[in-house]
Amino acid sequence: MRLTRRSTLALPLGALGSVSPNVAVPAQLGPAALPKAKRTVAVAAHRGGGGEAAENTLSAIRHAIRAGADYVELDVRPTRDGVLVLMHDRTVDRTTGGKGAVEELTWDDIARLRVRSEGGGGDRVPRFEQALQLCRGRINLYLDHKAGSVAALLRALLAASMTQSVVVYAGVETLLEWKRVAPGIPVMPSLPRENRVQGGISRFMRRLPAEVLDGHQLEWTRDLVAEAHRCGAQVFVDGLGPVDNEAGWRSAVEMGVDGIQTDYPERLVRYLDASGSDLRRLGTS
Repeated sequence: MRLTRRSTLALPLGALGSVSPNVAVPAQLGPAALPKAKRTVAVAAHRGGGGEAAENTLSAIRHAIRAGADYVELDVRPTRDGVLVLMHDRTVDRTTGGKGAVEELTWDDIARLRVRSEGGGGDRVPRFEQALQLCRGRINLYLDHKAGSVAALLRALLAASMTQSVVVYAGVETLLEWKRVAPGIPVMPSLPRENRVQGGISRFMRRLPAEVLDGHQLEWTRDLVAEAHRCGAQVFVDGLGPVDNEAGWRSAVEMGVDGIQTDYPERLVRYLDASGSDLRRLGTS
């Protein structure tokens, strides 16, 4: 994909609520530029690498950084009193010792909880701003916008100077809002099932000109990846579950994908670095 150089755009005050009207956000002529990756096939640590660390915790982010991942994927949603926290599920039940929906709990309620971990762990649920401070200058952010306003998440990114180190994943309508409010921030939707046919990506991109397309690896083919590239989009696959292993990673690379999301970032980095992350150019089979 041809990436363009970034400029800046001062948004009007009304677009971001309490954000200063003079705060600069990335703008672009054409597609927004993706953050730089270390290798041809970017490694995205799913929830920080949930197979190797307690998901969506500061420890998981540190693990992804140490492993050499290009992105850390984090899920963000607000508490009842508007504090953005890392939490995949709508409730805290599965990952902590507490109970209840995040949106019905206050930050004080959630701050007392500890995240479950096979190794004992004991991490507390992080605030989004803590995660951003840890990521800044160390790793790119694959932001899964679970809930909350675009304005609130954008304010946090601006405050942490992370707008040029992020790609945002969400539903189509939410990403259309991101494009209206902050067109210089790249977005990544899942490719809908009805568009996984010849010509379907082109039709989808006319509705939402995304910089990256997502979806489980088993939903993609070499032909679909090639069509995405012709339409100017990169492809990051969710290499999770039965394909989160060397055989699956090799298949993804040979398919021509630009990024792989994994629960095992340390293993995937080791595999790509040992094999050469540009296997598809080497003509291996």
